[in-house]
Amino acid sequence: MLMKKSAQVSLLLLTLLASQAHAFDLLEAWQAARAYDPQFASARASAEAGRTKSLQAQALKSPQVTLNAGMAGVNSDNKISNAQFSNAQFAGASGASGTTDFRTRTDAGLNLNLNLRAEYPLYDAARNGSATQLNKQAQLAEVQLTLDEQQLMQRVAQTYFDTLLATDTLATLLAQQAAVAEALASAKARFKEGDVAIIDTHETQARYDLLASQVLEAESNLQLARAALADMTGNQDAALVSLPQKTKLASIASGDLQSWLARAQSSHPLVHAQQLQQEIAHTESGKFQAKYSPVLNLVALAGGEHLQGLGGSDADVANRQLSLGVQLTIPLYSGGMRDARYQEALALEDKVRNQTEFVRQQAAREARSAWLAVTVGQGQVKALEQAEYSAEIKLDSTRVGRDVGDRTTLDVLNSEQELYNTRLALYRSRYQVLLALLNLSAAAGELGEPRLQEINQLLVSQ
Repeated sequence: MLMKKSAQVSLLLLTLLASQAHAFDLLEAWQAARAYDPQFASARASAEAGRTKSLQAQALKSPQVTLNAGMAGVNSDNKISNAQFSNAQFAGASGASGTTDFRTRTDAGLNLNLNLRAEYPLYDAARNGSATQLNKQAQLAEVQLTLDEQQLMQRVAQTYFDTLLATDTLATLLAQQAAVAEALASAKARFKEGDVAIIDTHETQARYDLLASQVLEAESNLQLARAALADMTGNQDAALVSLPQKTKLASIASGDLQSWLARAQSSHPLVHAQQLQQEIAHTESGKFQAKYSPVLNLVALAGGEHLQGLGGSDADVANRQLSLGVQLTIPLYSGGMRDARYQEALALEDKVRNQTEFVRQQAAREARSAWLAVTVGQGQVKALEQAEYSAEIKLDSTRVGRDVGDRTTLDVLNSEQELYNTRLALYRSRYQVLLALLNLSAAAGELGEPRLQEINQLLVSQ
């Protein structure tokens, strides 16, 4: 059973650590996720919807054309008294006064009407403000897409490095298990020869059994990490590019803390988004600032109405009109609604202004945290590299001491455990530094493919 399990694990590791020429590197993972990840697909669709806001803004400044048509059955009785004629012939026929009375009646008729109206805004402060807001919302959609791209890049890198760390953990545990298995076989052989006590065999067996359970857990973690990466990229089986053992991380980040903080407070995508929100809120208050702001439209109208009698004595009446002119609308009193909306807009603008300041502070905190993670992490990596070297020397010395009888098998196992724990801590610290660099670039609004390519180059430069 153990042999079968070891064969399966070896096959898994061989798959994950296959030839670098055919490996799935970090940049390819990001590009695959950009096309495959459902969460980013949703963000891309949202951005596409946001881009239509600019078209809506253009529509607000364009002519509006409407066509109205109607048909209804009616009863109509119209009377006109003292009608005067400009034609002298009709005026003389109607009597000395030159006036007459008219009456048209339709007891059962059909009323048909058709009107075409075109309206072009010449001046409308509220409409202009709405157009400005729509253009700002279109810009906001682009900023949000940039933020979503950065977050996807961070998620891909986090999951990619989680998978690499899970692979490193499993490989380290397997190497430790193999070393313990060798020590167990040696302890059993030396016990048979009477060189060591049975306690050495029992202690080594206990350590081997513990490692067996840790290997199972590591295998599970590796499968979960790989599944999470596949959910984002659609790639389930390709081998990943591993980080070289002697990667130099001392010069991957440049610039002092204050410069990073300044860039974060001015260039973080969330700061850009909040500034646009503030401009939108300011435009909203401006729409209601003028209490009696007029609206001036150019209006063209063409249409007519036809009342057709259905009975023999019913009258037919036809009316046609064509007009072109300007229409001025001035709001005089709205029951306090306009003032109330203006006060509401001012309060909301103040709210957004304070939110903008909070987002700036948050961006600075993110940049500070990431910068410290990079700088401190680089020091930790250097210290752990030295600790690994020291642990290797200690293990060699302990093995020599065991061979000459100065050290026990348990001492060797403890030294091996110390070495492998140090090695895993080193792996983890390297990945954390790389992720911190990506987070620092994101906080400053500078995370893109060039930065990701820089990180990816560290992986493929073996």
